[in-house]
Amino acid sequence: MENDATIIQGAGQGLGLALATHILKHQDDSVVVATCREPEKSSGLRKLKQKYTSRLITQKLDVSDEKSIALASTKLSLQIEHVSLLVNSSGILHDDSIYPEKRLADVSASNLARSYEINAIGPILVLKYFRSLIQREKKSVIVNMSARVASIEDNSLGGWYSYRSSKASLNQITKTIAIEFARQLPKSICIAFHPGSVNTRLSKPFQKAIPKEKLFAPDYAATKMVAVIDNLTTTDNGSFLAWDGSNIPW
Repeated sequence: MENDATIIQGAGQGLGLALATHILKHQDDSVVVATCREPEKSSGLRKLKQKYTSRLITQKLDVSDEKSIALASTKLSLQIEHVSLLVNSSGILHDDSIYPEKRLADVSASNLARSYEINAIGPILVLKYFRSLIQREKKSVIVNMSARVASIEDNSLGGWYSYRSSKASLNQITKTIAIEFARQLPKSICIAFHPGSVNTRLSKPFQKAIPKEKLFAPDYAATKMVAVIDNLTTTDNGSFLAWDGSNIPW
């Protein structure tokens, strides 16, 4: 059984995969648990498993299925004792049936529900079931992947109702968990994190509007993210931070 591990929920592709790769490459004693809906179909995880056989654990976890989350937690409790870093990385902005709303008339109940299911409900359920793997006497960092567009104060463009509101909900969840964990797990740090605009499938349809210097490669975004995580202290608990470590208004 491993003493300490990093769990990355949503590590099958994009930034989650880049983060798993970075940690395995640069932290020689690290054990990474990479979860996603179908890990066997992720070519990136298969390559990592071949290279880091003993330090990478892959686990099926569907963030939209509470039973899947609970089962993953039960299985992993037999393999690891403590989660030193837990990253909720999965998120949805668009898919074959969902696209960010430009106006109120574009809003639908089904798209709102799906966005909340993946962006807010899933992450809080992951923390509910994986809470038992965080030991009180050890430091732990919980990172919920948010977005600057979730900021209510910073919203000057409007639109994107489902994505903005579901990520804002995630921010409130993060803040509330940070308060509870501060009482129960005094060495824990729980933050909402904006990784910047990253060149992944999530941002692909909207990249024309992003200046080249502000569109980050996944490996670069992972590097900046780890740098922020490494410098966190308990005074950062309950914060909403950007990729450069700066605070974002709620």
